[in-house]
Amino acid sequence: MNKNPFVLRFLKYSLIGGSAALIDWGLFYVLAIVLDIYYLLSGTISFLLATSYNYYIGIKFLFDTTTRFPKRTEIFLVFVITIIGLGISLFFLFLFSSKLNIDLMLSKIMSTFFSLGWNFLMRNNYIFRKPNPST
Repeated sequence: MNKNPFVLRFLKYSLIGGSAALIDWGLFYVLAIVLDIYYLLSGTISFLLATSYNYYIGIKFLFDTTTRFPKRTEIFLVFVITIIGLGISLFFLFLFSSKLNIDLMLSKIMSTFFSLGWNFLMRNNYIFRKPNPST
């Protein structure tokens, strides 16, 4: 087993993110496919709810909260990163489904992986990174 802290943290984040992805995909399916709500609105709602779950579980089991920023600043930064991640997700959802004519659900699943990397890197390397004691 790899003992690299970054790899271990990414693996834990992937498990947490995987459960959030299942929530995202399930909600998207119900909203966009079953209820026939516009797919970009459905994608926005499902992404934001799944990301809220991801944040809560992440600070509970993975990231040390308020080690670098006060709680209010931390939440604001997570919000900003989430909005950018939402933009990334919606861009690829639109590209795959509307421009490349890929099945809507498959497009949603594929678009998730583009925002996963962004969210993890920004949370791990910026928001929840332990402060450097020498600074």
